[in-house]
Amino acid sequence: MVNDKNKRSFVDVRKRSLPKNIVRPIVVPERESLSLEQAVEFFVQAKRVEGVRDATIKGYYEHISYLLDYMTEREGIALPLLSDLDSALIRRYIHYLLHDRVRYKDSEGRKDKTIGLSPTTVNIRLRTLRTMCRFWHKEGMTDSNAMENIKPVKTDEVDEVRGFTDEEISVILNSLDDTRFADWRDKVLILLLLDTGLRPSEACSLTIDRVDFITHTLSVPSKIAKNRRNREVPLSREVSRLLKELYEESLEYFGETEYVFNNAYGDPFNADTFRKRLNRLKKRIGMERISPNMFRQTFCRKYIINGGDIFTLQKIVDHADIQTTRKYIQMDMTDIRGQHNKYSPVHRILKRK
Repeated sequence: MVNDKNKRSFVDVRKRSLPKNIVRPIVVPERESLSLEQAVEFFVQAKRVEGVRDATIKGYYEHISYLLDYMTEREGIALPLLSDLDSALIRRYIHYLLHDRVRYKDSEGRKDKTIGLSPTTVNIRLRTLRTMCRFWHKEGMTDSNAMENIKPVKTDEVDEVRGFTDEEISVILNSLDDTRFADWRDKVLILLLLDTGLRPSEACSLTIDRVDFITHTLSVPSKIAKNRRNREVPLSREVSRLLKELYEESLEYFGETEYVFNNAYGDPFNADTFRKRLNRLKKRIGMERISPNMFRQTFCRKYIINGGDIFTLQKIVDHADIQTTRKYIQMDMTDIRGQHNKYSPVHRILKRK
């Protein structure tokens, strides 16, 4: 028997003969032997050609990995084929996600005891699968679209995006130690998010050349923006000053760097690391939830409460659809009472008497 470690991989097209920056084409096997993983690769290659962002591609792989795990572990299919995927299997998969799936594992690998994903989460995963199934059918890789008759899961959940209360923001900021570089950097980053509504990835990747300290604005180039549009974002003078102070301090510690936000070793800081730090902070201060995007959500809600208009907000935060902006500005009862007390016509009517 030949040792697996000594097996040689099959070489088809020479890598050196391929032009640079050209994606090597995937040869699609016969439909009967086409694995689900191969079908996903064919789909991903087509999306790369269309110019889909790496973050979106990463989401495709992540969402389909849950289905692959289900097919191998629950359906007992050692090597899932595309032909194994039909509406009956998908409905069993949905039932599993809703009623049997452990929600997630924490940073230490411990499982959350909550069983069953929320309908919103399930629908996000089904949306990716729906896109793939439609593609495979149109490309002639399947006889039918397995998702054609599968409807999204109904939910009574309120479709809103939650931010922080003023009290929660104070607790978070006061818990950070300004004498420690990492905490100080996190505080400046949080204030930037609350001041501008930037996406966490846009904020973390900010370079000093994109900050105008005279006009107090920063630019987000199309190559970074989710919707591929260049935009200018206003900055408050206070946050502009903090960004300059943080950058100058980073130069003292790490030498020349183009990034405003760096880790304690002088390498560029990123949104994933920021998210992990917030998870640790959440446990330390006993808050139920803290995520990077909640600061963006807080900015949107407070912008409207403080008198801003939704159309300007849409441009600042780069929402392609104003309906998305509407979700971000859902108000809780405290906000509603405050606005009512401020704008109720009864106040003016009674003052006239």
